[in-house]
Amino acid sequence: MASELTPQQVLREWLLTILGELGGSVRTARALKVMEQRYGALLSEEDWALTKRGDESKWWNRTRFERKNMERAKLLVPAGESRGIWTLTEAGWEEYRKIQKVGPAVELVEELKDPSPPQPPSEPAGQESPSRAEVTTQRIIRSTAVTDYVKRIHDHTCQICGIRLTTPKGAYSEAAHIRPLGHPHSGPDIAANVLCLCPNHHVLFDFGMLSVSDDLIVTDHSSEISPRHLREASGHLIGRDYLAYHRNHHSR
Repeated sequence: MASELTPQQVLREWLLTILGELGGSVRTARALKVMEQRYGALLSEEDWALTKRGDESKWWNRTRFERKNMERAKLLVPAGESRGIWTLTEAGWEEYRKIQKVGPAVELVEELKDPSPPQPPSEPAGQESPSRAEVTTQRIIRSTAVTDYVKRIHDHTCQICGIRLTTPKGAYSEAAHIRPLGHPHSGPDIAANVLCLCPNHHVLFDFGMLSVSDDLIVTDHSSEISPRHLREASGHLIGRDYLAYHRNHHSR
């Protein structure tokens, strides 16, 4: 497959098609998942490459950007009103109906594809004796006392699923900052901004696949699992403003 990025117009038509077929109102994660299932084979290697931040693929990032363009074109309800749900406006429905008449822009993507079949990636040679280099880095100094406190008060039990992992070295859990500490979030390193989670739910939370309402209802945007209730413990109350920040940040 060619290395060029899929044109923004094609991403728009794919997104309109998915939203229309799913009833016109779909959560962000669900829309992107269905797009990947439907059109993933048409994406180029460059589409699948990670962004400079390294937290998501380029096609995912560019589709979210196209969503903003569609809002400006009055095809989607603004994110501030839809709160993480991509919703077609009447103009969006009209554009969807036009696409169905002429057919999605699959042909345009086909022109970008290499005529030869895609080849599986080759295993890199690696290094038998990796070299070492001395580097200087800057990082945020986190309070171990805060994270240890949150883990202990929950007895290393995930606040979402209730799983407590045990290892030969003792119980294991992870501390997840609700509002991240680094730039541009500048979240505080305090107990009210920390959750005790299992590794799986930590990853899903950090990527915005989980959101928590002010009444502590946990919604999983990556699956059809019924909402759960986030468990609090005496001595550890969750800051609702940090939960609101997390929801707003991942709804953009």
